[in-house]
Amino acid sequence: MWIYDLFLVLFGMTIGVIAAEPLKKIFTGKYTQDKMQQKRVKLLTHLRKNPGRKKSTEALNTEIFNGKEKDDRIYQLLKDIEETKLIRSTEKQNTMYWQFDQKEYEKNKHKFR
Repeated sequence: MWIYDLFLVLFGMTIGVIAAEPLKKIFTGKYTQDKMQQKRVKLLTHLRKNPGRKKSTEALNTEIFNGKEKDDRIYQLLKDIEETKLIRSTEKQNTMYWQFDQKEYEKNKHKFR
C-alpha cells in the first residue's frame, strides 16, 4: 500500500515538473507574448534579407504568413519594430510600405547582439 502511495506522489511530482512551465506561460500570458515576438522576428528577418526593397503590409502578410494573419495585427507588429528604429515606414496612396534601415542597424548593432 505504501508503495502505491509513493508511486502516486512521485508520478504527481514528475507531472508537476513537466507541466509547470507550459501552465505558467498560459496563465501569465507569456505564451502569447512569445508568439508575438516570434512573428516580429519573422517580419524583421524577412525585411533584413531584402534590403532596399519597400514592401507593403499586405505583401508581407502574404509572403511570410500566407495571408493567415490579419493585416491590422501585422501593421501593429511592424509599428512595434519601427519603435526600435530598425525599419522605416513610408505611406503612398494610403498604403504603408516598410523597409529595413541598414544604416541605423550598423550604427546601433552593438545593442542588438
